[in-house]
Amino acid sequence: MTAVPEADREGPLTWRARLNVLTAWLQYLWPCRRWIGVSALAVLIASVLGVLPPYLTKMIIDSSLSGSSEGRFLERVSLLFAVPLLAAAFDIVRSAAGIRIGTYLMRRIRADMFDKLMRLPVEYYDRRPTAPFIGRIQHDVAQVESFLREAIPHFLAQAVLTFSVLGMLFALNGRAAAVVLGLLPLSALAIRSLWPRLRSRTLRAWNAEYGLQQSIAESLQGIRLIKAFRQEEAERDRFNRRNQAAVDRYAEQLKSAMWMQPGLRLAISWAIAFVWLAGGLQVIRGRLSLGTIVAFTSYLTLFLGQLRSTFHSAGWANRALASADRILDLLRTEAPITEPDASGEMGEMVRAKGDIRVQSVTFAYEAGRNVLHDVSFHVRPGETVGITGRSGSGKSTLIQLLCRLYDPDSGCVLLDGVDLRRIAPGTLGRQIGLIMQDVELFDGSIAENIAFGKPGASPREIVEAARIAGAHSFISRLPYGYDTRVGERGVRLSGGEKQRISIARAVLLDPPVLLLDEATSAMDAHTERAVQRALERLGEGRTVIAVSHRLSTLRNADRILVLENGRVAESGTHEQLAAARGFYYGLLEANRLAPEKEMTNGRHDLDRPRGHPVPSHG
Repeated sequence: MTAVPEADREGPLTWRARLNVLTAWLQYLWPCRRWIGVSALAVLIASVLGVLPPYLTKMIIDSSLSGSSEGRFLERVSLLFAVPLLAAAFDIVRSAAGIRIGTYLMRRIRADMFDKLMRLPVEYYDRRPTAPFIGRIQHDVAQVESFLREAIPHFLAQAVLTFSVLGMLFALNGRAAAVVLGLLPLSALAIRSLWPRLRSRTLRAWNAEYGLQQSIAESLQGIRLIKAFRQEEAERDRFNRRNQAAVDRYAEQLKSAMWMQPGLRLAISWAIAFVWLAGGLQVIRGRLSLGTIVAFTSYLTLFLGQLRSTFHSAGWANRALASADRILDLLRTEAPITEPDASGEMGEMVRAKGDIRVQSVTFAYEAGRNVLHDVSFHVRPGETVGITGRSGSGKSTLIQLLCRLYDPDSGCVLLDGVDLRRIAPGTLGRQIGLIMQDVELFDGSIAENIAFGKPGASPREIVEAARIAGAHSFISRLPYGYDTRVGERGVRLSGGEKQRISIARAVLLDPPVLLLDEATSAMDAHTERAVQRALERLGEGRTVIAVSHRLSTLRNADRILVLENGRVAESGTHEQLAAARGFYYGLLEANRLAPEKEMTNGRHDLDRPRGHPVPSHG
């Protein structure tokens, strides 16, 4: 089932929340203040000009009926051509200013959101579906950009037109204008009584659409699993239920407003008919000029049209404010993992020695369920340390703490005597390389994936890294060589090929510390031997910490740590641990007796939250 993101509210925003959102967005509008001023001035002039045509029409009609000169008639008609032309020119100026404002806002807001998403730690995504963030960056930003770009000039235009038209109505016929003005409170009460229902249904429709969006994303991400288990029909049924729910919510929203448009149109038509009924009798009796009644009905149409536009603008504003609140919810999120200043203690480090020290580390994904308990050990520069243990003992969690995908709840991890929390992220990324069983590749070329950790690498460096990783031979056989696209998540490559590209990525990065998390556990014997040789070449002269349940791959390690229930139960060489006949000896016996498939089944279930694989840093 798809969870609704935490930022999505069950009810509409309060007025105080709306004010807070608007205040927060002033920081984005402030750099555009000059263009906003230009836009507002253009709107003001265009709105004033927009009020003139009905009055000019009155003058033309009255002068024609009163027998004015041909010159006066042509002069007034020419104004009827000129005024709309000037208004259109200022509308173009407003649109040009709006484009400058809108493009700046869209670029800036999206950049800030993506920057925040990149800064948030893996822990943030462990409890949240990722698909809704795409909607926030695309749909919500577009909604807010449109509102901020158009809102100020639009509402300013509505205000100027409304009060100008109202003034003209009173100038033409004060009594009739007073009657019209007296109907406004009744209209406002009617809209206010119906608006909460429409707003609530709009919110429900939006949440249903978001749920549908994530359902699609989940199905596409798991398409291979769906195909493998022949669950296409079940997924279609699930999608159809979500789709029907979204359509039903959308229909509810439309039904709430479906009579308002015809109702407003009917009210406008009846108001104009009433004016013609009452005013026409006055014209027949000689108490009112025909031009006045024509101008009055024109202004009345403009006035009531502005009320209708205000009603629609309120819905637009409500949707935009909800989108803005969701964006701000992300931008205001404080990362549990804090980033040190790039000029901090190790901000300028060129290359670490590779001394790793874990001191009294305790960690839990969920409060009260510790995965690691007071773990301590020391890895000297250039030493190779293996880590093994039963499923759920905390092996992969420890690796994630060592590369700082998470921070310990207590204790610390030190690199060359400095807490990882005090090392600038960019610096730390150059010191520690991570190779995992679940290789993460992007849908680009092989060369781009190898150079992911070093974007400026030359083709010669990329090829040399591939040679060391044992990947050059299979890459050369591909139709486009290093320019071959790997497909989403590397789907066009085998597991061994993806792993060797991952190793080449780490070779190119050339880190002093190398972390291996079950790097060969899912391979056949032939592929494993090839990858193992590549890893041995890569590990020369580096500090290596390798997690594996295959004890054969750890035999040559300088030391082996055995984790049991999140604690270091044993430590020593392979020979020492085997002779001690303790936990390690039990694992040796299990490796010898149990089928390989049994040993690999479910090895990461408790080591990290399901469904959130850690991207390779190599």
